[in-house]
Amino acid sequence: MPKSSKQYPCSPRTVGLDVVFAEPKEHDSRLIEAIKNCPNLVLAVSVEADSATKTFHIDESSYFTPELENVELAAINFPTGSNNRTIREFKPDYITADEKRIPSFALATSRKQSGEIVDRFMKRGNDLEFITYYSRIFKTISPEELADRAEELIDKIVLIGAANDPYDLHVTPVSAAMSGINIHAYTVATILSGRYFYQLHRYTNWAIAFISCFIVIMISLMINIGVKGLLMRIIQVTLLYLTIRLGYYFFIEHNIIINFSYSLMMLTFGLFAGDIWIGMTTIITWIYNKINHIRESRTENIYTQ
Repeated sequence: MPKSSKQYPCSPRTVGLDVVFAEPKEHDSRLIEAIKNCPNLVLAVSVEADSATKTFHIDESSYFTPELENVELAAINFPTGSNNRTIREFKPDYITADEKRIPSFALATSRKQSGEIVDRFMKRGNDLEFITYYSRIFKTISPEELADRAEELIDKIVLIGAANDPYDLHVTPVSAAMSGINIHAYTVATILSGRYFYQLHRYTNWAIAFISCFIVIMISLMINIGVKGLLMRIIQVTLLYLTIRLGYYFFIEHNIIINFSYSLMMLTFGLFAGDIWIGMTTIITWIYNKINHIRESRTENIYTQ
């Protein structure tokens, strides 16, 4: 530890402590005193959902939390929307049964850096937000290096947590094992950078899918040439390729997420339905012509007799 603040200046703008001290240990009094005297500190807690009321309550917190007065508590949970538990999104805050809000760890840390940016972010009103895992390099300082590199922390956001804890490694879109503290860092960067993802409404995605399917079916009905089947397959593959390219363009260039799975499904099954319709009409026409042919043959036999 540094001997004095003059010798080792260390004045971070914000400190996020992503550690839950479940049980007391020796010399904890020094730790608690340091936390009390650290301005702009965010202390981690975990929250648990109540399925009956759809609210949240604090599940785990540091044992000395009741002794703290001016330290902000923030949830370190990572919500996942799929069974494989890939961390793609974060929840800005959690509402309790008494209608209070527990901010997420990233949101509380970001607010201490810039309340104005966080206010603009919260106006989006989304229950879940995507994390932008852009190529970033976060400076990492080990405890052994802290005394010699204290000046690098001046006016910075400092997140304290385990970088190699096997119990705190998570799957993300860019890594099969990313530490929780790194995910929080990406989330903070997402909020403060203003580079948010915009996701189209589900009904808009369905509208795009129906329009695409309608166009394909209309083209299929208008084509009456002999190579119609081959031509429609070429059109189908071309449209599928353009759909993927269009989704990639909007995602990379404009941070807009369009769920083209609806369109891909509609295009595929739309043409399949078209094939079934054409096959059924062909069979019905063949049967109708066959019946007429039999009737005409019987009529001719009657007149011949």
